[in-house]
Amino acid sequence: MSFLAPLGLLLGLLGIPLAALYFLKFRRRRVEVPSVLLWQAFARSEQLATPFQRFRRNLLLLLQLLLLALLVLAFARPFTEAEVARFRSVVLVVDTTASMGATDVSPSRLAVAVDRAGRTLDGMGITDEAMLVVVGPQVEVAVPFTRDEAEVRAALGRLRPTEAEGSLREGLQLALSLARSRNDVEVVVLSDGSQEDLGDLPSGGVEVQLYPVGRSADNAGIVALDLRASPSSDLDRQLFVTVANFGPDEVQGSAEVYLDGELLGLRAEPLPAGDRTSMVFDVPGGRSGTLQVVLDSPGDQLSVDDEAWAVVSPASTRKVLLVDGDLLTARALASDPRVDLHLAPSSAVTAQVLSEVDCTVFAGPVPAGVDGHHYAVLGPHPGSPVVFGDEVRGVDVLGWRRSHPVLRFVEWDPVVIARAREVEDSAGLVSVVDGLDGPLVLAGERGGGRVVQLAFDPLQSDLPLRVAWPVLVLNTVGWLTEEAAGASGAQLLPTGAPWVRRLPAGTDPEGIQVEGPGGDQVDLAVVDDLLRVRGTERVGIYEVDAGTVQARFAANLLSERESDIAPRQELTLGGGATTVEQASVVGRRELWRPLVWLALALLLVEWVVYHRRRSP
Repeated sequence: MSFLAPLGLLLGLLGIPLAALYFLKFRRRRVEVPSVLLWQAFARSEQLATPFQRFRRNLLLLLQLLLLALLVLAFARPFTEAEVARFRSVVLVVDTTASMGATDVSPSRLAVAVDRAGRTLDGMGITDEAMLVVVGPQVEVAVPFTRDEAEVRAALGRLRPTEAEGSLREGLQLALSLARSRNDVEVVVLSDGSQEDLGDLPSGGVEVQLYPVGRSADNAGIVALDLRASPSSDLDRQLFVTVANFGPDEVQGSAEVYLDGELLGLRAEPLPAGDRTSMVFDVPGGRSGTLQVVLDSPGDQLSVDDEAWAVVSPASTRKVLLVDGDLLTARALASDPRVDLHLAPSSAVTAQVLSEVDCTVFAGPVPAGVDGHHYAVLGPHPGSPVVFGDEVRGVDVLGWRRSHPVLRFVEWDPVVIARAREVEDSAGLVSVVDGLDGPLVLAGERGGGRVVQLAFDPLQSDLPLRVAWPVLVLNTVGWLTEEAAGASGAQLLPTGAPWVRRLPAGTDPEGIQVEGPGGDQVDLAVVDDLLRVRGTERVGIYEVDAGTVQARFAANLLSERESDIAPRQELTLGGGATTVEQASVVGRRELWRPLVWLALALLLVEWVVYHRRRSP
C-alpha cells in the first residue's frame, strides 16, 4: 500500500496533545489552613497535584486516538495497485462456443472469462459505460451501452457454454462496428482464441485486447459421422466415425456404438497426436432407432465432442431427377442402389414433375418455380438462385467446411479448376468451399427447400476424374433428401443450426411442441406453414410433435475448430493492430472512502460511550 499525500501523515502528531489532555491535571489554588494537623493530608494532595499522572485505561482516549489515526490515513490518501481498465467505454466480447466448456481451468473456461469480465467492470467509474456482445452459434448484443454495471453483471451471470460452433470473427466485426460510435472506447475479448484468420479484419483505430483463457490442448473428439450402404450388402449399412486427437501426446481411445441402448460395436485404437483416426461399424439395414457414439480417451478436457447421435431409419430408395446430366454424373448416381434415378431434359421439367421426386440435380439451365423444392445446380447455369459476376480463370481452393454433410470425405486440395464465376449475390446460401476470388460451392435453404450451388462447371475442372466426384454427388443427394424416410439413413444437424420442415396447410402453430435432449421445450417459429426449430445448441436428439407430422432429428458438434482447444495467447487484426495478452493496466484503487466511513462509525461509538459515562 502506498500514499498519494504522505505529508498528511504528519497530522498524526495531533495525537500528542490529545493524549496530553488525559495525562495533565488542573492546577489547584493554594489555601492557608488553621492547623498543622492537616499537613499530612496536604502533602498527599500536593503529590496528586503534580502536572502529570500515571496513565489509566481509558476507553474514550483509545477511541479518539483510533479515530484520529483513521482520519490521518484518509488525508494521506492510501492506495493499492490493481488492474483497472484504461477506457471510458468498453465492449466486452465473451466467447460462449463449445470450446469454452473445457475444464482445463476450474470450473471451466467460460467461468474464468466471466470472472475476468467482472474484474474489468470493477475498474470502471460511475461515468463509464459498457456493452456485452456474446459469441455463440449466433452473435448477439446481450446488453447495449449502459452505465448500469449491475445489468451487465447480471447478463454475465446468465451465460452458459453452448455445445455449438461459433465465429469470433463475426463477434469482432459487430463489436468494432458498434465501438466506432464512441470516441474513447476499447474492445476487450474474453476467449480461448480463434482458428479463424483475422488478418484481413481492420480494427478501424479501435484498441482490441484479449484476455486469453485456457491452458491445455489435451482433447480428442468426434469430428465426422456418416452412415453409408455396406459394400457387401445393399440392405446393411456402415457407420463411419472419424476421431481427431488435438493433444500433444498419443493416447489410447475407444469408441462405443449403441442402437437404442444396445451395444453394436466397440473399437479401441491408439489416437496419434495431431492426427485423425477413422473407425467403421456395421449397422443392420433393417434396424431403425436412435444411434449413439461414445468416445473415451484419457486426459480429455472437453466432453461435448465425445458423444454423437443419429436418428436411423430403415434404408429405402430416393427418387432423384437428373436434368441435362452428363454420363459421369448419371453413373455416379446410379451406383447407389438406394437411388431411383430418372433422366429428363430441362424442357420437360414442370412443377408437377418436381413434386413427384425427392430431389432434382440440374446440370443445365434451371427453370422457374423451383424454390421450395430440394435441388442442386452443378454449375453457374441460367436460372440459378445465385447471381454470378465475371469469369475467373485458374481458380485456387483456399479451404472448405469438412463437417458439412455435402463435403464429408471429399478432399479439395488437389482439385484443379480452370474457370469459375464470381458470386455477386449468394441468395442466402452459405459458402462451404472457398476459392481465392470467392465461394466455389454454396449450400443452404430457400423457401423450405435445400439447395446446393456450384460456382464452376465440373467439366471445366478435373473433379469428375477423381474419386471425390461420385462421393460429392452422392453426399449432395443424401443431404437434399434427408427429409425422406430413411433416405440418408441418419438425419444429422450441426448444433446451433435451425431445423426446417414444411408443414401441411392449416397446421395449428399453437399445437406444435419440440422437446430437446434434456426434456426442455425448444423455441420454434412457424411462418407460412414453414416450421423453423431454433435453440438447437445442445448435442442430442430432438423430437417434433406437430400433429400429423412427427419427426426426430439429431444435433451434433462435429467441429474440428471447436475440438481443437489449444488456447491462443494473442489475436492479430488488420491494419497492424495486434492484441496483447492482458487487457488491463496497473492502476490505483484509493482507500480513503472506506477509512472515512469507518471513522464516522467510531465517532458515533465514542459519542455513545461519552454520554453513558455522564449519565447518573
